[in-house]
Amino acid sequence: MITSRYPVHCLLISIALLQSNPTSSSVKSADAFTTIVQPKHAGVINKRAVHNNALSNNPKSAILFHPSEHSRIIKRSIDTVTSLRQSDKNDDEDSSTSISIAQRITDLRKILAAKLISFFPTLRTAIASFTVGAIFALTVIFVPVYNSVDKMSEPVTLFETILTDLETGYVDDVDTKKLFETGVNAMLRSLDPYTEFESRQQSKDLTETIMGKYGGIGLVISGSTTKAKPVAVESSSTTISDKNGGSKILPTGAMEDNTRLNDISSSANSEDDDEDLIEDEFERAAMAKQRLEDQKEAAKGIRVVNAFEGYAFDYGMRPGDKLVAIDGWRIDNGSTVEDVRNKLRGDPGSDVEITFERDGVAGENTLKIQRTIVQIQDVKLASLVGKPEDGIGYIQLAGFSADAGREMRNSIFALQQAAERASGGETSLQGLVLDLRGNPGGLLTSAVDVSSLFVPKGSDIVSARGRGFAGVTYRSRVDPILDPKTKLAVLINDSTASAAEIVSGAVQDLDVGVIVGSSRSFGKGLVQNVEDLPFNTSLKFTVAKYYTPSGRCIQSVNYKEGGGSPDGRYQASKVAEKDKTVYYTTNGREVKDGGGIAVDYKVDAPKASALEVTLLRSGIISDFASDWSKKNELTNNFEVDDATYNSFKTFVMKQSKDGDLKLDSLYSRPIQDLKRSLAISGYKGSSRELEQLQASILNDMSKDFEKYKSDIKEDIATGILSRYLPESMLIDRSIKTDKQVLGAIKIIDDQTQFNKLLSRAEKDAKMLAKNTVEDSSFSDQNSAKINLKF
Repeated sequence: MITSRYPVHCLLISIALLQSNPTSSSVKSADAFTTIVQPKHAGVINKRAVHNNALSNNPKSAILFHPSEHSRIIKRSIDTVTSLRQSDKNDDEDSSTSISIAQRITDLRKILAAKLISFFPTLRTAIASFTVGAIFALTVIFVPVYNSVDKMSEPVTLFETILTDLETGYVDDVDTKKLFETGVNAMLRSLDPYTEFESRQQSKDLTETIMGKYGGIGLVISGSTTKAKPVAVESSSTTISDKNGGSKILPTGAMEDNTRLNDISSSANSEDDDEDLIEDEFERAAMAKQRLEDQKEAAKGIRVVNAFEGYAFDYGMRPGDKLVAIDGWRIDNGSTVEDVRNKLRGDPGSDVEITFERDGVAGENTLKIQRTIVQIQDVKLASLVGKPEDGIGYIQLAGFSADAGREMRNSIFALQQAAERASGGETSLQGLVLDLRGNPGGLLTSAVDVSSLFVPKGSDIVSARGRGFAGVTYRSRVDPILDPKTKLAVLINDSTASAAEIVSGAVQDLDVGVIVGSSRSFGKGLVQNVEDLPFNTSLKFTVAKYYTPSGRCIQSVNYKEGGGSPDGRYQASKVAEKDKTVYYTTNGREVKDGGGIAVDYKVDAPKASALEVTLLRSGIISDFASDWSKKNELTNNFEVDDATYNSFKTFVMKQSKDGDLKLDSLYSRPIQDLKRSLAISGYKGSSRELEQLQASILNDMSKDFEKYKSDIKEDIATGILSRYLPESMLIDRSIKTDKQVLGAIKIIDDQTQFNKLLSRAEKDAKMLAKNTVEDSSFSDQNSAKINLKF
């Protein structure tokens, strides 16, 4: 059914029906139908669709339709209407589908909103918890950092401001670099004696000491370390006076200080003035004496103290040689040791020409030496001692640089081979004396490397812990190269420190050797780290304490920050005996912490007399050796006879008479302090008695020339021979009469005493008893099983 929704299409059908009547006078043009009858969606209607003449009654222009044509037109119109209705139905379905999707989206939104509203309390709690946690975490992380930054920023800013003010406003020119180093050194000095700021040169020297290498020729030199100072002494005094209205030009603060000082000055009595005069007199005398000594030291020039074997010694340089020129640069009284050292060192492979004077040789001598990488040897001597067939070795280890472990390993192998050769291949090394006397220490890792040569595989050697230092334990991972049957004796003294104590502590705690000496080691159980700083400087500071395998720390002195003390230095206190804790070695022996490494076998070292110490410190023996070399020649089997000894005494007395040597120098400082105190107090009678005491001291020391004749003779011989023999030969010569070395050899030869010191006999007895019990238990168990079977 055609409805009114399609009026145009109904009209077309009606017209078609009317056209079917042939008598009708109303006709339309075919073009008009063709144009008008278009689908609804075909576009706009053409305005030219109906022409005025299209409806004319002129028969010539009218076109009459055949009945069949009428049917075709009606059918086409009906089909068109049907198609339009179907299209409209599809449009309705699409519209319905669109409405359905939109409805679903709306429903989904409502559901989500409902879910969100129901979940909101939980979500709110989660968000709140996350926010609180984030705030807490940020507080924990950033508040300490902020406090640390704030804590550091204030002193750093103040220090920088002070330096800037001094650099720009101080009355005279100042060296900001020196001021900075003074301030930093004072700060670090308040902590402990080992924490130090290293300048460029000091940092370089420290690196060379640690690595044991440098580019040079292998010379040790001594001489003046400061520029020569003039003899004339210009003194001046400063007085404060308000005469002629002088205070008018001073600022307010200075005027207040001026008034205060004038008040103090006016209230001081003449006795105080006398004290100041006496103090000034003693100070001037001391300064004049020091300047005179500096001048005499500078006049001696720069001299060779030691020439390393394999380097300068092999080229011909000898201790006592006076350096005159280096590559044409002449050395004068103003030249310092640092100046000469910098000239001697250089790139490996380059040549340096050295001009020197030698006592007993006329004129100047010149040598051309090629610079090389100088390896400072830690092992000074490795040799068999006593009878070679006894197979007892001796090693003197002087330090712990980077190659100490390698040197020790090679030395032990060499001694093992030498012992086999000496015994005809029957026995190997029977005993080893490791001399650590005077060893100041070095690298911790080198100490571990050396210790691993002696201790069992898997043994703890040392551990280190500190506030900002991650705890670390060093353990041996290799089998020892020293046969466990080889008896080990370690020599120590009160100058054995640090890394040398690590080795001594490991040997003692693990019961692999005996510690021999007079009392105990130095007691330095602190570990320092070297941190590189900008501008080629470095900071060496204490980061941890180390602990031996038994768990003890052998640090003998407690250091406390002394920033608030009058002198600003650290506060040191010995660890009290009551505060020491007992620990136990592998075999159960008792050892204590807080006091270095105590010896297991005591052998007293010969004590040097006051005279011998004075002679060694003053350098008078070296001076006599120079004088002797001018007049004598070295012969085989050289010894200091009585004639030579008497010549030495005469030489010393002349130097003392001329004022070049003070035999009472060990007591001169306390004597001078006492003289000053007596003079201030006005005790003139006591001052005269003090002068008599000083003369008596000199008389007693003169008698020591006979009392300690043999010891002084040995010192003289060493001084003379050092000009001709290498260091290793001098050491080998000295240990033959060394009482402590002989004592170590003695304990190695005594197997029973050696085992007793290490409690090995008790340990063996305990192990035997334990094994007996275990064997008995095993036998009982087997008997029980047999009985059960039967």
